[in-house]
Amino acid sequence: MSKIVLFEEPDCRGKWKEFADSVSNLDTESFAKTARSLKVVGKHWVAYKDKDMKGDFMVYGPGEHNNLGCMDREIMSLRLVKEELRNPEIVLYEDVDFRGQLRNIFERVDDLRRAEFNNLVSSHEVKEGVWILYKGFNQTGSRLITFKGEKCSNYCLFDWNDKLSSLRPLLNSDHEV
Repeated sequence: MSKIVLFEEPDCRGKWKEFADSVSNLDTESFAKTARSLKVVGKHWVAYKDKDMKGDFMVYGPGEHNNLGCMDREIMSLRLVKEELRNPEIVLYEDVDFRGQLRNIFERVDDLRRAEFNNLVSSHEVKEGVWILYKGFNQTGSRLITFKGEKCSNYCLFDWNDKLSSLRPLLNSDHEV
């Protein structure tokens, strides 16, 4: 069984609240923007700064996270990562609506220039796993997270058209991303 325990104080101390499934709004649990540390058992969890699993995020793997850094007192929603993290695959498309040249990606790519696909991506489809996409090289800059089965047909809708420069799959070994 997977679960996440949020704590009001650093070092997994103080008042706490446990969750076994995703929560779109921690206001309803009286624990919004309260967590200062957390503990993950089982699968990874994604903590978001906004309701409805939107906005900036951090991914937490199994273990104790005694200090949340930029997420300190910022967590508003949580998503349990139910996807298997083996055999990741994402398809990147040059044009919107899954058209144009495409690249099947199976592993971390620090610089899409090497694949002659930098700043060309306008849509994607996740075949397997969970992927984190970055505007900058070497996993820097603004980022998005996308899950198995998700299809994004038009990066123009959120100002990412032709801006993807690197990406990586979430791995079982990741402690914090």
